[in-house]
Order: sequence, then structure tokens, then C-alpha cells
Amino acid sequence: MRKQVLACLLLGALGAQAQERFVVEGQLKNIPDGTVFSLMKREGSVGSMAATDTLQNGVFRFELTTTGNELERYDLMVRDRTNFPPMSLNLWINPGSHLLIRGENPYIYSWKVESDVKEQQFQQQLMEASRKEWEEFQRLSMQQFELMRSAAQGENKEQAHAKVDSLQRLADKLSDQITRHNIALMKQSPVNAVWMDELYRMGMSVKFRKDYPYKEDVQQLYNRLDARQKETSEVKSVYLALNPPTVVKVGEEAADADMYDLEGKVHRLAEFRGKYILLDFWSRGCGPCIMSQPELKEVSEMYRDSLEVVSLSIENRKGWEEASKSHAITWNNWNDLEENNGLYARYGVRGIPHFVLISPEGKVVDSWSGYAKGWLKLKIKGSMAPKQPMRIEWKDGHKLVHYPRKKTEKMEVLTIRQVELTDSATVLRVHARYIPNYWIRLDKATFLMSDKGVNYPLLRSEGFAIGEQVFMPDSGEMDFTLYFAPLPKDTRWFDFSEGEHVEGGYYIEGIRLTE
Repeated sequence: MRKQVLACLLLGALGAQAQERFVVEGQLKNIPDGTVFSLMKREGSVGSMAATDTLQNGVFRFELTTTGNELERYDLMVRDRTNFPPMSLNLWINPGSHLLIRGENPYIYSWKVESDVKEQQFQQQLMEASRKEWEEFQRLSMQQFELMRSAAQGENKEQAHAKVDSLQRLADKLSDQITRHNIALMKQSPVNAVWMDELYRMGMSVKFRKDYPYKEDVQQLYNRLDARQKETSEVKSVYLALNPPTVVKVGEEAADADMYDLEGKVHRLAEFRGKYILLDFWSRGCGPCIMSQPELKEVSEMYRDSLEVVSLSIENRKGWEEASKSHAITWNNWNDLEENNGLYARYGVRGIPHFVLISPEGKVVDSWSGYAKGWLKLKIKGSMAPKQPMRIEWKDGHKLVHYPRKKTEKMEVLTIRQVELTDSATVLRVHARYIPNYWIRLDKATFLMSDKGVNYPLLRSEGFAIGEQVFMPDSGEMDFTLYFAPLPKDTRWFDFSEGEHVEGGYYIEGIRLTE
């Protein structure tokens, strides 16, 4: 089953007030005039467009103002993904700074930066320790991007994905070499913002890579930090990567914590015991998060007597307050002030928007990422509908199981409403619920596996074209019938699978045929 929804990492818009001027100047060779450069200001996990300039005679220049008297971070970017890697150059700015950037190739991340800012100087030290590896890494990134674009345009997708995977393995090796160089330099260098930024990058590798070889080194670097440094959001994320929290799963008791509204009043999810809760992790820098807000408002009004919507910002207090001025949230607008390290971590969120539906009894009913118009309402409708009891009857000598229970109780795209066991076929009558006008697909390799481990292939279908993209109607719901080779009469349960070799294949475990 293929699913396409919108999700995002964190990049957005911030307001600012001028304090003191700074200059970023570029002097480049072998880069075509007319190239447009963007300067993005970063604050926490959110960024904003600060300015753009066009290269003329090999020169670009930004003259802007800082928003305060402290160190600030900017990213220099080029949106040309054909001739530049999908990366940006990290810049560290103090009030009054003058940065001179020199480059002679398209590998923007490793361009040389001259600056009197000590953090920028340390950034340059890290780069010089791995310049060759970084340039090769960027070259591989450009190749990967081009292959993925070709695949998206209909060229040989299987071959392209195989090449992308091969390039990614080479990139991972380069990344490990770079990390080894950085660790050696960091162990003998004082801690500063760049040092901690690099520690955060390593921490995310610990979190997402099971085979990451430097976990012990990351722990040693973390141990160098004092109590104040360990309280920063980024370093808290490193701690959680080294010491993963228990993630709440579907069917378990919902995680709760102190959360604050804009007036500073403390709230907890327990306040809404007896109602459903839709928990929405969001940020103003996430386009799909903002796109979901009209539907969140609609859901909150449709189910006002039985459901509470809680939008939980993952920005810091300043960012959250600014975002709340621009986005009128009429439902519960809270923040646990832990950014990515509080409930975000407890619910295993990896991208936003992320939604968690909690039952009136305080159990997690469903948890999912991404947004597409209409999907929220369908999810809520399906999850809050009265659960039909399993019922068995006999008709013309055939066993019919209505609404069979299954081991995986999470509300998904497919619901098996009836199983009929005949001498010639096992018949599944299926109800599909998915995003209106989006497509779903079932592979021809779809099969049933009995409780004895024997596979029974799909024979034919009615109302659904197997192996093709089938677009959902405006209602987001459809019914169809699948015919499989007949299961033995004494089968107690079976699994439904699209096949082991189907990427992202659909799977339902433990579909019961007996009480």
C-alpha cells in the first residue's frame, strides 16, 4: 500500500528588530553570474529568509542588522539543485561582524570563511580537518539528487533507487571519517556554540543509526559539559539520544506532562479524561502544520462535546508566542517548553505535523505523521466510530466472520468487514478509508498466511484494480472484495500481507476466525 502525505522538518518565519549592522561578502570563482544566494537566519529549529542577492562579477554582498547583542547563526543557501549540492554554509555572526567567503567550486558547504568571530574560526578548523571528505560528500549528494529527480520523472526507478542506495553507503563512510576527525579536534578544543552544534549532529546519528560507531565518544564529549550547558535544548536532545526514553505505543497509557498556555497557566492532558484528545505537534516553520489548522478548527468544532484538540508547539517560548500572533488557534494552544525533548520524545515524533489520538480512558488510539486535506476528519471519524463486535454465522454451509478481531488493532487504511470461507475461495470484503483523491495500491503479490505458516495467493478482485493506482473518491471511502485461495476449514487466524519484497507493503496481523 503506497501512501503520500505532506510532512516537514522545521523551517519557517521569524520576526526581528534591528540592533547592529554586519556584512557577509562573497568573492567566488568558476560560479556563473546570475546565481541567486539566500541568507537564512536560524533561531532554534526554525529559520527565516533574511535576504537574497545575485552574483555579479563573482561577488555577492549582504549588509544586515542583528536582532540583539548575542551570537547569531545564519545559513548561506543556493536554490539551484542542478549545479549545487542540497546543503548550506554555516555562518556565525556577532554585531559588527564582517565575513568574507571565498570559493572556487560549487561545493558551498566547504567554502572558506574569513572572520574574527571565534565560533566561525572553529567552524573553519573543523572544515579544514575534513575538506576532501566534505567535497566528495557534496559531490555524492548532487548525484543522489539527480538520480531521485530522474526517477520521479518516470525513468527506471528501481535502477535509480539502487544507485542512490549505493551512493548513500559511500556518503555514510565519508560522514564517519569526518566525524572521527571532528571528535579528535573537539576533545582538545574549548566548548562553544559550534562545538555544541556538532555534538548535536553526532547525537542525532546515535539516535537514528543503529550501527553508529562513535556512541562512546559522544558520551565522553557530553560528559565534558557543565550543568548549564546540559540544560540547552540541543544538548538535552543528545542526552535523550544516549539514553532513549520509553516511547508510548498504540494501546498504552498516554504520556502526560505539565504544559502551559499563553497566559502561563499549567495544564495536563488528564484534564480531559472522559473525552477523546487529538494532540497536534506543530511549528510555524512547518508548512503542512499550518495547512492543517483550518481542518483542526473544523474537527474541534464538529466534535466539541466529545473531543479536545491540543496543539502543542515545539518551539521555544519566544517562537511560540510569535507564531501564536500570526496563527489564530481557537482551540487549546499549549507548549511544554521542552521543544524536541519532552512529549515530542515520549511519543516518538520524528517529523511534524504529528498527531496522537487519545481515548477517553487515556489510552493511545493512533499516532501518525503528515497531513493531507481531509485525512484528519477521516481518521477521527474512523477511530471514534462505535466498534462493531465480532460475529460468526453460517450461510449455505459457509462460515462468515463479521468484523473479525485482529492482533493489530490500530485504525488503518483497510478494514476487513467480513471473511467468508468457501470451498473455492477465502473472500475478504474490505472497506478502505484514505485521503480523498489520493491513490492507494495493492500489489499482485498480496497473500494470506494461515496460522500454520502456509501462504494462500490472491486470485482476483472486484471493485479494485490490483497492481494499479486506485484513486479514492471525494468521500475518502470505498468498498471492494478480494478472493484468495481457500484457507483450511480449521484455520483459527491468518495474516494479510502485500509480500515481503513490497516496499512499505500493507500488513494486518492475527485476523481471527474463531471466538
